[in-house]
Amino acid sequence: MSYPWFDTLFQQLTDRARHARLHHALLMLGPKGLGKTALARDFGAYLLCQNPQSERCGQCQACHLVDAGSHPDLHQIQSEKQIGVDDIRSAIEKLSGKSQLRGAKVLVIHQADSMTESAANALLKTLEEPTPQTYMLLTASSAQRLLPTIKSRCEKLLLPQATHQQTSQWMSSQYQGEIEPQLLAMYGACPLTLLELLNEQGGNRYGEFIDNLQQVIESQQSSLEMAQQWQENPGRLLEWLQHWLLETLKNGKIPQDAAWTLNSRCLAACRAVSNAGLNKVLMLSELLSAFRILRS
Repeated sequence: MSYPWFDTLFQQLTDRARHARLHHALLMLGPKGLGKTALARDFGAYLLCQNPQSERCGQCQACHLVDAGSHPDLHQIQSEKQIGVDDIRSAIEKLSGKSQLRGAKVLVIHQADSMTESAANALLKTLEEPTPQTYMLLTASSAQRLLPTIKSRCEKLLLPQATHQQTSQWMSSQYQGEIEPQLLAMYGACPLTLLELLNEQGGNRYGEFIDNLQQVIESQQSSLEMAQQWQENPGRLLEWLQHWLLETLKNGKIPQDAAWTLNSRCLAACRAVSNAGLNKVLMLSELLSAFRILRS
């Protein structure tokens, strides 16, 4: 495994697989940015290996085919939006036949919580009555978005989040620049999200965000100007506003009633931000203006 926070879990799963104690359907639950996609792919590759030990051998025909992206018994479903019923039916049809390499058959459904209801229902029978040596690996960030019937037919694995030490050590090999302590505190449990943020070209730094917010609060900068700076990434601005509110409240620097009022407005904005046709600049500007109740 390339992510050290999964090492123990991966060893437990491979041990169970070698001793025929593995459930045929695993639901891997964890937040975005943890590495669920890589974990499912790596474990799927292990299940197909013809000479597995604590890791896949990397030398057999199955491993070579996996590395080449052409293993006939490895099927993956992934969509940037929703996984539809046709995607599931196509995968089920492939699983229904015999293994072409006379080993296991593996289906990986990435972001299974994006399945439509009809897609999830189409998967149920296969989850209940899989063909021999068939494994299904589902990843999801939100268990609430999955049908109860899907969850009840899978073994649920709550994936371990990275510790502060694991993230710091891993990041030292991935990123050479400075990492703001606030960002490490916010995203340390999800290192891939942190790395993506740091690698963004022209990304906003948390320190600059705090300076700009304080200027808005003190009416030294217009809320509209700050909103325009963040219109391409409103979700992150809302996330940072909520984090700032929590930390400032913990430090006793703002009244509790005002903090909860502003946090409620942030939550409402989070729900609204994905609405088509929403004027994001206007919405963010009005929200930032509300922070002026904290003016000293």
